Amino acid sequence: MTDNRREELTVRRLLENSEYRIPIYQRNYAWEKKEVMQLVQDVADYAKDRPDSNYYIGTLVVFPRVAGGRRYFETIDGQQRTTTLTLIASVLRHRADLKDCMAWYGGVNISFEHREKSNDTLAAIYDGRLDVLPEEATNVDIKQVAGQIEEIVNKVCKARQIDVTAFAGYLFGKVYILRVEVPKDTNLNHYFEIMNSRGEQLEHHEVVKARLMNLLRESPDDMAVFDMIWEACSNMERYVQMNFNKDVRTALFADNGTGRLLLGFDGIVSFVAANRAAVADDCEAKSLHRLFQDDRNGVSYRKPWKENLAKDYPETFHPVISFSNFLLHVLKIIRPANADIALDDKRLITVFDKVMREEADRKGFAKEFIGALLRLRWLFDKYIIKRKQEKWSLQSLVTQKGNPDKYYYRATFSRDNDDSEDDNADNRQVAMLLTMFHVSAPTQNYKNWLYAALLYVYAHDDVTAVGYARYLWTLARAYMLDVYLAGDDALPFETIIRENKGQPKHRIEDACWRNINIGECPRVGEAVENFVFNFYDYLLWRETNDADFDFDYRTSVEHFYPQHPINRAGIDYGYLHSFGNLCIVSRSINSRFSNSLPEAKVVNYGGAEDMKSYSMKLKGMMAVVKGGAEWAENRIKEEEQKARERMEQALS
Repeated sequence: MTDNRREELTVRRLLENSEYRIPIYQRNYAWEKKEVMQLVQDVADYAKDRPDSNYYIGTLVVFPRVAGGRRYFETIDGQQRTTTLTLIASVLRHRADLKDCMAWYGGVNISFEHREKSNDTLAAIYDGRLDVLPEEATNVDIKQVAGQIEEIVNKVCKARQIDVTAFAGYLFGKVYILRVEVPKDTNLNHYFEIMNSRGEQLEHHEVVKARLMNLLRESPDDMAVFDMIWEACSNMERYVQMNFNKDVRTALFADNGTGRLLLGFDGIVSFVAANRAAVADDCEAKSLHRLFQDDRNGVSYRKPWKENLAKDYPETFHPVISFSNFLLHVLKIIRPANADIALDDKRLITVFDKVMREEADRKGFAKEFIGALLRLRWLFDKYIIKRKQEKWSLQSLVTQKGNPDKYYYRATFSRDNDDSEDDNADNRQVAMLLTMFHVSAPTQNYKNWLYAALLYVYAHDDVTAVGYARYLWTLARAYMLDVYLAGDDALPFETIIRENKGQPKHRIEDACWRNINIGECPRVGEAVENFVFNFYDYLLWRETNDADFDFDYRTSVEHFYPQHPINRAGIDYGYLHSFGNLCIVSRSINSRFSNSLPEAKVVNYGGAEDMKSYSMKLKGMMAVVKGGAEWAENRIKEEEQKARERMEQALS
């Protein structure tokens, strides 16, 4: 499709034609690994499943300008995606297996106005000289992402069992972007005002809700109850019980509305029919006339969770996934035989439509799904970690003894009604395992560990700390043995979870240690997976029970002895990239450490407060240098051997 101001461009045409400039009023490049991973995964999914179909990646909004006789496009919206595509092309062109595929790419055609660091970094990545670019001329954020692109592409292509050349061919030839030129007389200030204040479109989960409710249209009571449950479950920042009014809550859940679910869908419908006055605010379908009438009478419309609660009720949590993604987990659990249910919420409508087409009893399916949704939301709240006041939390909703109207939280696996989560060893063990999985795979669409955890608690009426922790630990061992140490015969996560029930199939004796830079085998550079580092941190934490340690979003691989040391010679490639010399840190710490030598890192960033935020592995490295030992090749080899022995013992 082409007209005066709209043009569909393949990624190749986007990157080899025209000139794009990012104006100074736009923010600088801000994508991180998770956003790049998501883009690559989306493209790889289509390259695998629909190689002959085009994939539309989004819109690039531009304003045409002319300066010095040169025509260029001022980029108004879409610069993050466009810059990322430029980085991917600039990195992949240096691969030997893509030399012919990338011959068309003759140079970077995007630039940042008055940001020379960004431009110098882009040019260095294209030329393959990023390692020698002076630090003062480098945009750290762009460099960080560029250093992760090849690892991301290799990982994603391996997981989807497609060749990197096939991925690249699809990305540059079948992926399209819609370039939209705003008219030359556009008031850009007004345009930005409109863009920033535009209303939200109907969300995918709202479309799915409408289609499922339509299956129940013959029964207004069924539709009303479906709507009540859906709305309660959709607020993921509060425990689901608190999204019902008190009368409904105490009827649906045991223990004054905090315990297990007591009623199925038909039972809830019967309760509502018998108690219409008590539950009217939760599930009464109001006409437009009634809403206007209520407004004239001063009756405000509210969600059921807007009731007045005690002022000290701590109600806000940050879940690890969105509601749309949670719907897919529920669907995958109640339809385990359907292999086409991917945890990708961009496909939410398509996935549900396909499942419903295969259902013989669609009305029964709608009832089954909404019942499972409510039960799994209660399980999710109780048995899955969430963020609370910048800390990870694994808590259950309870009522105060002698005061059923007073709600509070305590550790899910509480000993003798001990309310202290930090002092509860069983609860902390489970929470640490869950957090280890989560921070290793923060992207929502590929949380296989979450699917496994929900599948486990859904299948067990009595979930104990010992049983749950044992399952999660076994799953972690399967991840290590069947994926990260498995070599060429690695198993898909789906197989590990559904077919093998989380039990590892490979043996430690067959481990391919070169995958994680241990041993004399060829090494994989910085491409050691985050899960491997977090698994090792878990082993170290289990040995020390370090009260200050917690898993966090550490996504940058750090060489403790740097790649380009200041005023000192580098070390052998094998020792430099050894697992003994690597750890993961946050992006900010990675930037602060830069090319400092180990001794300088300890002096400048080895204080007690700094150490609290570090990974267990980095703490150990710091401790070695603090103890007076030199961090050199022999010490790196020793640390690598310790790591191997520790993992062998844990995985045997």
